[in-house]
Amino acid sequence: MFKSINRAVKKLTEEAPQGNDQMIIKVKRLDSRFNRRGHQVVVDSGTVPTIEADNYDANGAYVLVHCKYFNQLGLLHRQTLDIKSLMVKKVLKEVIGDSYPGISFNTANIVLEYPLRCLWHYRDEIRFVAKEDKKSEKGRHLKLLLDFLDAEFAKLDADYNNYMEQGLTSFDIMWTLFKPGELIYTSFDGHARVFETKGYKEQSISCTIYGVIDGTYIDYNGDEFGYAQRYVLNPEFDGTRKITDLDAFPLKFHPREKEVRHDLISRGRKFESLAGIHCMDYNGPTISGAGHWGSKLFVNGRVMVDVKTHVHYHPEKVVAVSSLQGDKDKVKELTDSQNKPRYTTAGYHNGVYYEEVASQGANNVTMNVTLPTDGSGQDLKNKGKQNQKSKAVTVLTEEHLLLCSSLIYGFALNEKQWVQLFVDLLQPVRWNTVSFDQLVLPKSQKQLVKALVESHQTSTSNFDDFIAGKGKGLICCLHGSPGCGKTMTAESVAEFTKSPLYTISAGDLGADPAEMEKALSKILRLCTIWNAVLLLDEADVFLEERSLHDLGRNALVSIFLRMLEYYSGILFLTTNRVKTFDEAFQSRIHVALRYRDLDKSAREQVWRNFIEKIESSGTTTAIKEADYDFLGSVLLNGRQIKNAARTALSLADNMGEKLSLESVKSVLGIVEAFERDFKEMKKLEDIHS
Repeated sequence: MFKSINRAVKKLTEEAPQGNDQMIIKVKRLDSRFNRRGHQVVVDSGTVPTIEADNYDANGAYVLVHCKYFNQLGLLHRQTLDIKSLMVKKVLKEVIGDSYPGISFNTANIVLEYPLRCLWHYRDEIRFVAKEDKKSEKGRHLKLLLDFLDAEFAKLDADYNNYMEQGLTSFDIMWTLFKPGELIYTSFDGHARVFETKGYKEQSISCTIYGVIDGTYIDYNGDEFGYAQRYVLNPEFDGTRKITDLDAFPLKFHPREKEVRHDLISRGRKFESLAGIHCMDYNGPTISGAGHWGSKLFVNGRVMVDVKTHVHYHPEKVVAVSSLQGDKDKVKELTDSQNKPRYTTAGYHNGVYYEEVASQGANNVTMNVTLPTDGSGQDLKNKGKQNQKSKAVTVLTEEHLLLCSSLIYGFALNEKQWVQLFVDLLQPVRWNTVSFDQLVLPKSQKQLVKALVESHQTSTSNFDDFIAGKGKGLICCLHGSPGCGKTMTAESVAEFTKSPLYTISAGDLGADPAEMEKALSKILRLCTIWNAVLLLDEADVFLEERSLHDLGRNALVSIFLRMLEYYSGILFLTTNRVKTFDEAFQSRIHVALRYRDLDKSAREQVWRNFIEKIESSGTTTAIKEADYDFLGSVLLNGRQIKNAARTALSLADNMGEKLSLESVKSVLGIVEAFERDFKEMKKLEDIHS
């Protein structure tokens, strides 16, 4: 039906002479109505359709053709504006082009569907061109268009001007705020964001109407920075609302626009510096979990910022970006226009991210931007080579920096999972390089460990096994009683070498051989990429001697042995049961250190270290030099001393006193009572068994 109508309109409007100077500078107004036979015909506006064929003025030499479409009940349901003037078309092509979504002014025929939002947004630009050439034929054609638009938008203009004076808007005219190219401010979890508007429309989502803003921003996909697409939603509301109370609104309305721009550009520089691989400190919420959006996970500790590796393990979450080198208006569509996802949930859908933000006022955002001191956050081994492989060499302009994402993918080392990190909360690592000196070990052991680790980190030797890739790692076995410093040795080595520490246990690898091989392979790969120190705590299950009866554990040990051969990083194994080692491990361990129980002088030193740490934090204690003789005489291991010092400090704080020998003795009495009861219970169990 509509095809026949369009043919009729086309026939009418294309009967114009070829030259624009011969066109009638008027708006031809037509109606499309049903006649008495039920046929839809095009007639001059205001006339009644007859039984005959289409009844309209054959003269189609008009600058503009406005057609209204009525249904069989006589109700208006559609309107179009056909631009016939070649000069007007040329102006619209220059002013708007393809910048408005869903409409192109580069085509030969330009027929616009109502509402004419694109022309409302660019009316000032059209008016500017018209003023430059008032008396020419082009100027008269443009004046006709502007007069027509002024009449069409008279009520809208009145409402818009009235609301703007008060800083208000209504949902019906909210679209006027989001002209393509407008910078839009919003926030997510208190973190400010700015997008560049690409389009706007109203859409029903789960029985609620939303204003959907199609925006672009700058993101990083592991190889390069580029424009990415994201949708932000403004829910429908009744009456009027302050523009700055909207979930998303133009940045120019922000009461602290200059400050926000400065903060976001600073954060953008930080985001730009995070390209590549970086070890950082993090304290705050992250986005993690299953699904498109995931759940909140609080992280306090070291994280590895590494988008490229995340993409390798989670290709379905890669951010589709378009190059910054081309025209930003030519950002590629990230989804097929005929198969666009519905905005049912926030998160990634087919490479496009949909975001639904919580309602927050314009001032409900805090910024805390700290740039890495060295511009990167971590000077990793081979970092230069890693960064050379990255395509992220484009220097971002301030316009780009303003649009940078507030989130970046990283790996939480304590939680052992990939998460989205807020850039604001990432801080440079403060390495505790003196922790190794505070380690209470025989001097010869400390020197050996330090020399081996430093040599492995800085070695440029090409020495290798006869089989390429074998035997390049440094494997250290630390064995001894609990609480004598095995785990702290690995932690201290990571600190003085300024390397990430990846700690795992048997529980992280599982008991199934196939699953264990898969998990261990992934961990060894990550540690190699990040140049991390790997600590396998309580590794007894993988080190025990194989037997003829337990085939499952034999498989675990065999897989572990094979994978150690090809690991090129630093690995610390801790165990309390060295006597049960499988013989095959002896040839694979580069150095095995036995940790003996602490003697009196060692215990004194451990007490001194913890008391000094308490005092260095600003807390005054009442521990005297003579007290260390007593403290060293109490038979405790290092872990028990740490727990006793912490508990005694909490007890003293609660009583409003300084940490003293008396408060320590109170705690030690409880510890000794527990030890005594524990040993008695063990004796009873041994007797009954």
